[in-house]
Amino acid sequence: MVSIPFASGIIASANAQTAVVCCDDAHNVELYMTGSSTGQLTPFSQLLDDDGDNAEITNSITSQETVGTWSFGRVWPGSIPESTWNLVINYRVSDAGGAQINATASVKIGSQIFSDSTNLESSVLGQGEGQIEFAIPVEQMSVSASSEIELELSARSVVFTVPGGDAKLEFLWGSTEYPSSMSAEIPLMELSIDNPQVEGGDIYLSAVIDSPFGIDALAYSESIEMFVDGIKITGDPIETSRGDSIVVTWTWVDAASGLNNIQVSIRLNFQSNGPVIEGSTQFTIEVTDTGGGTGTFYPADEPLRTSGEGSPLAITQLIDLSSDDGELKMAKTTILEIDGEMAFWMRWGMDHIGDTDLSTNSVLFGWSPGGVSSDDRESRNIENVEKEQFEREMKTRYRTYMSDVNGMQLLSNELIGDSAEFDTISISVDLLGENRVVNHPLTLTFSTLQTLTSGQQFELLRSFTLTQTTPLWQDYSITVEAKSSVLTSFGSSEMLESDYLSFSHSRYPWGETISIEAASTGLDEVYTILIQPNDNLLFAPMPLTIITSIIVLFGLFSAFSITKNKHRRFLWLELVLLPIVALIYLFSYPPIFVFAGSGGATLLWIVTGLVSPRRAKKSEKPQVDGSPQSTLEVSIPSVNCPSCQTKIPILSDERPLKVACSGCGKTIKIVG
Repeated sequence: MVSIPFASGIIASANAQTAVVCCDDAHNVELYMTGSSTGQLTPFSQLLDDDGDNAEITNSITSQETVGTWSFGRVWPGSIPESTWNLVINYRVSDAGGAQINATASVKIGSQIFSDSTNLESSVLGQGEGQIEFAIPVEQMSVSASSEIELELSARSVVFTVPGGDAKLEFLWGSTEYPSSMSAEIPLMELSIDNPQVEGGDIYLSAVIDSPFGIDALAYSESIEMFVDGIKITGDPIETSRGDSIVVTWTWVDAASGLNNIQVSIRLNFQSNGPVIEGSTQFTIEVTDTGGGTGTFYPADEPLRTSGEGSPLAITQLIDLSSDDGELKMAKTTILEIDGEMAFWMRWGMDHIGDTDLSTNSVLFGWSPGGVSSDDRESRNIENVEKEQFEREMKTRYRTYMSDVNGMQLLSNELIGDSAEFDTISISVDLLGENRVVNHPLTLTFSTLQTLTSGQQFELLRSFTLTQTTPLWQDYSITVEAKSSVLTSFGSSEMLESDYLSFSHSRYPWGETISIEAASTGLDEVYTILIQPNDNLLFAPMPLTIITSIIVLFGLFSAFSITKNKHRRFLWLELVLLPIVALIYLFSYPPIFVFAGSGGATLLWIVTGLVSPRRAKKSEKPQVDGSPQSTLEVSIPSVNCPSCQTKIPILSDERPLKVACSGCGKTIKIVG
């Protein structure tokens, strides 16, 4: 039991004594085979990929051949008990009825070697896929940090039954589909719990992870939880490093006033179906001010940017293309909404601008303090002077802050643009109503203006996430809205390499729009958005609209004028070309397509008008005695032309009678 006297503020430093709570015992862990045939053993299934690896045997062999060796060089000092290590490796036999194999799996621990071979039952492999299992007996022994575990798989003989021309035996590993692995009992790590720190009503409880895996022990574990008197502490912990150790700190706010005897437990679920590493100890603390504290631990050292889960990221881009004094200008506003551990890391960094005690590896090292005083720095609150100095420094340092491996790990050139091409750039931070250094989201906004070359292809956006062994970000959302003015155009545009993002390009009389959207984009998603911006009047939306309208209206006016006394049934059918031309315009096809569509429609309408048949004239009412008031209805027989259905009056009783059609001009013979 540790007794901690109370004093105002934090009363126990991060370097105070710690209680080791685990682990002298070895744990049964699954070690996955990854990499090539000279690969690695890892306890983290997250490092398996989609493709994996394999080794092939294509001919029958009668002498020993090594299939592959896999090493596990990160061993925690301790004792390995006497046990059986089980190796399961996937195989595939193809173009043969089967195969018989004599294989051996050997484990080398330090200088000692343990092995197992296939027996009569396990040596016969059927056609298709399956698994070979080995049970390797391992004796009790001690290992040090310099000890290495190495797995070797070898085959002394392979004989195919009913082989074809391409008979082969494949050993498969390293993928999620074929997770070949070996279960082993080895020591993994040491867990400790720091003496609690008391600040007002906040109690800071820290678990220390010492292992050969570094941040991976936290990043790839299933979960890590801390309990006080059996009740789980809620809220997001803060992760920091202490030398080679990882420190995870929770804030407990349920302590009663006065002396508290508490039992603190830590539980680390190392694998989904693997070991649970846990331990506990007791502390006595005294609390006199239950109303103080911020509810979030404020670390003295730079916090880790991730615990492995990754932080939420939402990106919004607003782009305006316009023409100014004969130059093509693009104004871009990029808004990054950041939450989780990355937001806390950024807030902590703003409160440490000008801190000379920062590690030289930190992206914040060497930043000018400007007007930030020592009273402002490390105050657990982001003053306006700190925020403004951060924005000033970011103008020249944002490329490193964003793209460095110790920074945000986002490629600034692909997301924001090439700084060498900017006319102006401004950067602003919005703390979203919370100025304290606590777990709270914030937004980082980049506003840029640059001059583009008309007609030259330009990358509007590219995938911007780096390959991350330990992910800083979760899947991110992205929304891009790009607009042009009435006298500028994005030209031809396309999205390359990806069908995952929603992409559309539309043209209207008042301007063009490009929309890009994805609610959840994977960090490994690859894409490129290309445009060809232009301020040529023939490409601009408004002039293009006027020219197209003139061509279409001219065609319609001409066609309807020509068919004033003709049938228009064919012309009405061809008016379906109007929405087709409109769609060509709307979907932002190049102007040559718009002109060709409207010009072709116009020409077709005019030709149709010229060849359309004439309509028959109505029967006239003849006058009698020259008096317009006196009329006589005369019934004249008629027949319909079989070709164009024009009515042909029959003015003679002579039979047979030949008459000409006034509509199509054909001669018709009447016999009855």
